Order: sequence, then C-alpha cells, then structure tokens
Amino acid sequence: MKKVIGLCLVSLLVLALSACNSTAEPTTGEEGKEVNNKSELTLQEVYEKAIERQNTLESVSAVIKMNQKIELNDGTEAFEMGSSADMTMDMVSEPLAMYVDGAMTMADPATGENMNVDMEMYMSEEGFFMHDPETKQWMKLPSEQFAAIAGQTVNQVNASEQLKQFESFIEDFTFEQTETEYVLKLNAASDKFSEFILEQMQVTEMMGVTEEEQKIVENMKFDNINYVIKIDKETFDIHAMDTIFDITIDVEGKSMKVATDAKIAFNNFNEVEAIKIPQEVIDQAVEVQY
Repeated sequence: MKKVIGLCLVSLLVLALSACNSTAEPTTGEEGKEVNNKSELTLQEVYEKAIERQNTLESVSAVIKMNQKIELNDGTEAFEMGSSADMTMDMVSEPLAMYVDGAMTMADPATGENMNVDMEMYMSEEGFFMHDPETKQWMKLPSEQFAAIAGQTVNQVNASEQLKQFESFIEDFTFEQTETEYVLKLNAASDKFSEFILEQMQVTEMMGVTEEEQKIVENMKFDNINYVIKIDKETFDIHAMDTIFDITIDVEGKSMKVATDAKIAFNNFNEVEAIKIPQEVIDQAVEVQY
C-alpha cells in the first residue's frame, strides 16, 4: 500500500501536463481576496517551469501529515482501525541524504487503544539508520534499502513521453490561481486510473513489485481520488501536495476499505544544511538483515 501511495505522489506532476492549454481561472482562495496579479501562463507552461525549478533544487524540507482509516470485512465480521502520522523531512540532493523525524499514532489490534510511536531516521551514503523506540536502539538497515529509496528519489520522470498516457484525464483537471499560487486539482477516481497505476508499477523496476502486490492492485477500486498541487507564481516552487483517496480492495471474499488524507507542505528551498549522521548513531547501530 505504501508503494501505491508513493507512486501516486510521484506521478502527480506528470498527470498535470495532460491538461488543456488554458490559463488558470482566478479564485478567491482561503483568504477571500480577488486576484489582481493574474497570470496568462497555461498549465503546460506552469508545469514545465515547475519541473525546471525542481531540477535546480539542491535541498528542501517538508512537513508531512497523514490520517488513514482502514475497514476490514471478511464476510462474517467487520473490523476498523485508524492511524495518523506527523513528520518532518530534510533532504539534500548532492550527495543524497535525508533526515526524518516525527511520530505515528495507530490502534493496537489487541486492545483497540491508540499507540504513539516515535520515528527518527537518517539516510545517506553511510547507510540507512532507523531508531527503534521500543528498544531505544538504532538499527542499520541493509544497503539495498537505501539504494531503493535513493533510486525513487533521484529518478526523473520523462513527462513528454508520458503525455499521451494521460489524455483521458484531461476532463478531470481544473487549473486555478490565487494572488500568489497556481492551484492544480484532479479527480482521478476511475477504472482507467486503476489501470494506469498498475501499468506504472509493472514498468517501473525501482518499485520492486511482487506478484502479491500486483494482485492487490488488480483488485483495487479507486472510489475517490483527489489531488491538489500549489505552485508559487514567482519561483515555481511546489508549496504543497494534498492527496485524498478512498480505495476498496476485494480479494477472495474479503474486503478492505482504505481512506487516506495526506498533506505535504514544502519549505526551506535550497536552505537545508548538509545532513551528517551523528557518529554515535553509526557506532551504536545494530545491523538488521532481511
């Protein structure tokens, strides 16, 4: 499931390129102000400038907030559980390094009570280190784990080659603007979107899709998929990515409904200092083998 979520976010800007060559409609936005600084750029022009800007970024920070509810039904009994995550991330591109800090809240399947789990991890060429809050111990995960994450991060999606794949989503797009931002919105709940996700998972080697995961995607129904991207009018930095999606998975008479609300806000563009893994983390870490 995490791979599907990640793919949806990575594919988001690529989908934007498939919209019509129309300028953004002014909207009053949350501030209730009329748009005086109206831009005549088309969606494709905004997309291209945003991609160009991303290629110049050497570092960025992000605040990630996610709420998720899962309903399981095996035909005789229904079970519901929820979880949430609140994390911050710093990332530097050369050399690639990341630091993640935050917490997750999830229900204990045995008691139904909420459990709070702290999260902290470092990723760099020195390795992938994660803190285990239960044992208070740092763990060093296998190098291939870092390699996989690094591959997903630095891989560039060729939007021009993907353009024709997304023509069927054009009618679902809206392109708006406030005084300071372009706002891109997409409702992509459809069988075609399900097929698109499966195709992307099959052709993207870095995702490492297993036969079991492929079967899950084949049995997915996207009941509600909504994306919102906010792009700065002056710098073309991506300020935010909001994703809301409801998915139903039916496998062998069992049903699972997943409702997710994920919000990512970006900041500190090219202002993150070099990320160094503390020496005590490296020295104390216990290597984990899978």
